[in-house]
Amino acid sequence: MRKLSIVLFLSFIVSSAWACDICGCQLGGYSFGILAQNPTHFIGVRYNQAQFRAYIDNETLPDEYSHDTYNMLELMGRYVIGKRWQVSGIIPYSFNEMDGNSQQVSVSGIGDPVLLSYFNVLNTSTEAFRNLNHSLILGAGLKFPLGKFDEEDNDEIINRNFQLGTGSLDYLLSGIYTIKYKSFGLNIESTYKMNTTNKLDYHFGNQFNSASKFYYAFIQPNYSLLPYVGVTYEQSEMHTDEGFKQVNTGGHAWMGNVGLQAFVGPVMLMGTYNFVLSQAYNTDSRSTIESQDRFQLGVIFNIRSKVGGMEMDL
Repeated sequence: MRKLSIVLFLSFIVSSAWACDICGCQLGGYSFGILAQNPTHFIGVRYNQAQFRAYIDNETLPDEYSHDTYNMLELMGRYVIGKRWQVSGIIPYSFNEMDGNSQQVSVSGIGDPVLLSYFNVLNTSTEAFRNLNHSLILGAGLKFPLGKFDEEDNDEIINRNFQLGTGSLDYLLSGIYTIKYKSFGLNIESTYKMNTTNKLDYHFGNQFNSASKFYYAFIQPNYSLLPYVGVTYEQSEMHTDEGFKQVNTGGHAWMGNVGLQAFVGPVMLMGTYNFVLSQAYNTDSRSTIESQDRFQLGVIFNIRSKVGGMEMDL
């Protein structure tokens, strides 16, 4: 395996931006994917888009529909504290549009920021057997209630999942495992988010996301490419309002994804396309909610650290 003077940062995990009545998952997730074995500081920006289609079959009144688009621009960064510790953060800015026959609403603004601390439990990339290496990183963190969560339309609170934030302080657990043989690798990342109840006595269901990606490192003297394919699973429990479960919330979905990362000097460009494989959301007998395909684009700028310099073993 050869070294590349850049940090390898893979952003994936699916889901919506507090999206749809069903899931309320974070668009782009809190994913950091294939983290560098030789860590560097970085700062970057990524853009995520997800769409949902909702339909209600009314028996006596005209049917209702809503086509919702969730956009999120995230400022991301990581600071390396030592060989084993690193801290990562995300500050989101959302601009969402609800286009329905009974309601048309747009909201935009700062969402709920996230701070995660990771501990490098295992990393064999510095040892002698360079052809086969693996690493395990475990993390925990908080999502802070900064985004507006009580936006109204016609004196009524807009759909809770359409809000910029949840209004609750939430707890996250994360694990990232990577195994690679020569230029081939497999990355597995899982995150569990435990939500608390906000001051309006609304509780978003706890969420679990897991993603696996197979990648190949194509390394050249002046640039490197890392194409990948994978599958992602997202699951959310039902929401509660004043302790009562809410219809049309929670469920699960499987999504496939394909993507590419390009490395040139200290810059990494990335793009991911996610497509629905199956979905089963909790809906009543007259409602249908479907997730559409999603995509993500981003750019990362790396900053030399005393711990890992700028080198990375792909």
